Amino acid sequence: MFQKIQLTILIVLGGFTLLFAQGNLNNFGGFNAESTLPDDGRNDSIQSDPHDKNKPIVSHIHSWKLKNNGASTEAVEVDTTLNFFHNYNPIFQKSISNTFTGNFGGAYQSNNFFKREGESDFYFYRAFDLYTKLPADIRYFNTTTPYTILDYSQSENQNTQNETRFNAFHSQNINRDFNATFFYDQSKATGQYEYQENKHHSIALYSSYESDKFNSHFNLIFNRLKNEENGGLEDGSIDLNKYDETDNYIVNLDQANYTLRNNTLFWNSEYRLGKYKEVEDTLGFITDEFIPRTGFFYQVEYSGNQKTYTDDEANLDFYRNTYIDSTATNDTIGYNRLTNLFQLKFYEAPDRKYTFSKRAFIGHDLIRIKMPLDTTLQKYKHSNTFVGGGISREEGIFWKWGAQGKFYLTGYRSGQTELSAYIYKPINIGNDTTSLKVSGELNTIAPDYFEQRFNSNHYQWSNRFKNINEMILKGEIHSQKRKLTLGANYALIGNYIYNDSVATPQQGGREMLILSAYLNKTIESDHWLLRGQILWQNANQEEYLHLPDLCGYLSISYKTIISKVLYTQIGADVRYNTEFYADAYDAPTGRFYWQDQEKIGNFPFVDVHVNLKLKRTRLFFQWLNAASDMLDSGFWTAPDYPYYRRTFRLGVSWTFYD
Repeated sequence: MFQKIQLTILIVLGGFTLLFAQGNLNNFGGFNAESTLPDDGRNDSIQSDPHDKNKPIVSHIHSWKLKNNGASTEAVEVDTTLNFFHNYNPIFQKSISNTFTGNFGGAYQSNNFFKREGESDFYFYRAFDLYTKLPADIRYFNTTTPYTILDYSQSENQNTQNETRFNAFHSQNINRDFNATFFYDQSKATGQYEYQENKHHSIALYSSYESDKFNSHFNLIFNRLKNEENGGLEDGSIDLNKYDETDNYIVNLDQANYTLRNNTLFWNSEYRLGKYKEVEDTLGFITDEFIPRTGFFYQVEYSGNQKTYTDDEANLDFYRNTYIDSTATNDTIGYNRLTNLFQLKFYEAPDRKYTFSKRAFIGHDLIRIKMPLDTTLQKYKHSNTFVGGGISREEGIFWKWGAQGKFYLTGYRSGQTELSAYIYKPINIGNDTTSLKVSGELNTIAPDYFEQRFNSNHYQWSNRFKNINEMILKGEIHSQKRKLTLGANYALIGNYIYNDSVATPQQGGREMLILSAYLNKTIESDHWLLRGQILWQNANQEEYLHLPDLCGYLSISYKTIISKVLYTQIGADVRYNTEFYADAYDAPTGRFYWQDQEKIGNFPFVDVHVNLKLKRTRLFFQWLNAASDMLDSGFWTAPDYPYYRRTFRLGVSWTFYD
């Protein structure tokens, strides 16, 4: 009852915020923050005087994300470029090498150990969360003119073995301070092999209101994902070029479905105290600028999650165990979280020297879980109370730094601590700006609730795992002029939890050390664009974790302009990783688990692309896995799960901001 009352209050307060934000319509078209101008390839926009109401409104877009529990923001660049437009798969946008089930929208796991962290705190969503939208993913906007994107792509035949995507995005300011944004993302990937269809969609309505003394960020998000689970090919060592038609390959399952649902309601608000100071803008006008001193924050988030696995025809040879029903499987797992957080922040003062921001917060999680036990649905409830704080210097020219900590006082995660810090130092070498960033974490993490206890038709476990101890260090050097990034990562983990060879959580008894180093380099001239990335990594406990020794990515494109208006890129991308025992995929739980029977890798995945841009319209044509029938048949993306054979894909995106 308390949960429902609080949600009702939240919706009312959110609605009140929207009404409050509509007050100053006369200021529409103004701007109170630094903004970026979208580049449509012509660069023909004119800077207008914001104090002259007779001049046309020029399109300016300012975009940002929240960080530090909503206490600060981070600017995000609006992407309207042609470079790498064809790379729309989110798992390859994040990581150059992945273990995944071979079809868009399927389960994935990055082969880069240090990129395996996801945004969802629901245990069974972690292999899919890049296909969803969560509050941490939301990009807020402030725009002088409406900003709209329509994005569509399709591959293969229109009716069979097809993949289609359609994304619609619209952002518009109601007045100078208040913005409302809507997006809808939808995809359907039938796949080339039997019973492999993946469908997902996300829909969200969110808003931001930013004024001198009051800020608000509100979003309402719905995510849905439904995947057919075929359990992989029945013969995981078969020649993938043996049959002309992929329908001839036999899969393990043909009636199983994995469904995920997420509903999220999020609201972050801030009331600020400060003072006004007269400043002169670039046009010589004197304006009053508000300098915040103290911010009072309240944040509430409700996340409702449900995972369902069904199989109408139980294949007892495929499942290792069956505990509830030997004729069919219908497992439903629920995870709902309500988090309230109060935060106090003292701002660093731009008009004062040697200052830094300070903040402190206190929060509470209320969590409810449901899962099957025998023939009944059992419900569990637990909570957490946590406190924390942080200090940072983000306005400095000489360097930037920050440190924060979070401590759980009571509840299931009692004793968990999370400490982190970073230093960012720009270094001017000639006319090059080189930056050095060093960060570190020291964590004691309580095992996930579902790692300790779980019941379903095919799995049951009850564990008493110890807390996980982590020490993580990262360092990176970036040269802006040379477009070169060199970095290294180090992790020392005690009591590491992994899924063993029968997909059951286990805790390692020895400390695990993971080292990695990477090099990213971009070379660009008038007609050529080349980007190369290489990653080396090593883990000392192979009985817990397998990683490829080397992962590489190379993209090369030839650029030209046809008839002075059509921007064109023609090129190819190659992805490669050395052979290793990649984790296998477990369909009933949507997790990856350790195995040492089947190696994959040592196969170059070659994608050929043509990218075009005409004013504000972008198109791409792409041939995925173009060398699949010219090389050996080793294009596995996970044990028993093959990648596409060579397939054609096209996409188009329209951008409107005037």
